[in-house]
Amino acid sequence: MQWNIPSLEELEHYIWRCTACGTCRVAYDFGPPATCGEICPSGSEFGFEGYMASKGKIAFARGILDGTLDLADPEFLEAIYKCTICAGCQSQCQLDHKPYIPEIFEAMRRKAVESGVGPLPLQKNLLQSMKSYNNPYQGPRRLRTDWTRPFKKAKKPIKNLNKEPAEIMFFVGCTGAFNKQAQGIPQATASIFQKLGLDFGILGESEVCCGSTAMRVGDAEEFKRVAEHNLNLFRQMADEKGVKTIITSCAGCYRAIKKDYCLSADYDKLMDGIEVIHTADYLHRLWQEGKLPLQNAVEGTFTYHDPCHTGRHLNKFIIDEDGSELWPGAYLELSEEDCLYDQPRELLAAIPGVEVVEMKRVRANSYCCGGGGGVMTGFGDWATKNAGKRISEGVEAGASDMVSICPFCHYNLNAGAKSIGSAMKLYDLTELIDRALPEK
Repeated sequence: MQWNIPSLEELEHYIWRCTACGTCRVAYDFGPPATCGEICPSGSEFGFEGYMASKGKIAFARGILDGTLDLADPEFLEAIYKCTICAGCQSQCQLDHKPYIPEIFEAMRRKAVESGVGPLPLQKNLLQSMKSYNNPYQGPRRLRTDWTRPFKKAKKPIKNLNKEPAEIMFFVGCTGAFNKQAQGIPQATASIFQKLGLDFGILGESEVCCGSTAMRVGDAEEFKRVAEHNLNLFRQMADEKGVKTIITSCAGCYRAIKKDYCLSADYDKLMDGIEVIHTADYLHRLWQEGKLPLQNAVEGTFTYHDPCHTGRHLNKFIIDEDGSELWPGAYLELSEEDCLYDQPRELLAAIPGVEVVEMKRVRANSYCCGGGGGVMTGFGDWATKNAGKRISEGVEAGASDMVSICPFCHYNLNAGAKSIGSAMKLYDLTELIDRALPEK
């Protein structure tokens, strides 16, 4: 299968379009009133500009390309991986390299892996687990369905798509399946689907990681291995089991399938007639159609945290490819039509008893939970500390608890709350919707 995953050398033209203006370092909103705040978790933690946003990281890329900087230097390699790939800097940039910033960061990591020096030791454990178990959690395949036990006990079994047909494939994702603290997310999702009478099934033990983790730490070959498997499996499920829609409650899986898989030359052919949608977006559609009866009250004051992978990572950039408007390659504007900003907020506000308050940094300016880009594995203490900052922002906004639509954010933000002694809890939106829905 042919893939269009660019090398650092192929991105050099865009690397040199950075003017080192520093706009990328701060989240800003013209208002009124105008506001600004930190946007780069790495720059905020480590200070040195090399860690900060695109201004420093782009200098790293230039140094690699001209031979000034050596990827084999342990301190330099670590600096490359001290980044959550949150794309906060990309949201602030208004130059022609804006559409390519996260790709440049990941291309540096791909070059490190290709050179045999990357990723970091702890992250190599993830990749070995991928090769051994098809998941980054070092969990045997038989444990992938542990989260379904309450449904079996209640005699409400979930369809196995390997044996039965269904129109909807619930793609669970590794975090929801193997991380016990996050297992409530697939459980709430499946409970909602059963209450709504949806025709859905899961792949069970045959589900394979989406590959997002491998891609974020720079192992393109491992990503391609699982992505090709999944693309062919999705096609098979559509042809043989009648699957028309793939729904996932995992922001990382959603971003990978919607954006990374599109880099395959066979994507359109293999995904023809199959819709990929996040659970929040799917439920929002049903709610608009009057098919999601949110009747039970869920009392509380909540604030919503935008995951990077369902927000700014899904921006679509309009580029003047042929120079007909400005010049070849000029960045013109962006579309947020695929970003899940409004849908989860509207669903949350529609739940009886819920009061919604907003934090200062939201939507495209949302502050990363600190767990992405391999950071939770490579720098666990920093990931937790950063999550504590976000929890504090939620407390400052007047919320009692926080809501999101990402299992990674769910785990890391709850860990962050504990680290600062906060009683705030991070709920997945599905958990609240499940409570608001009456039994069928």
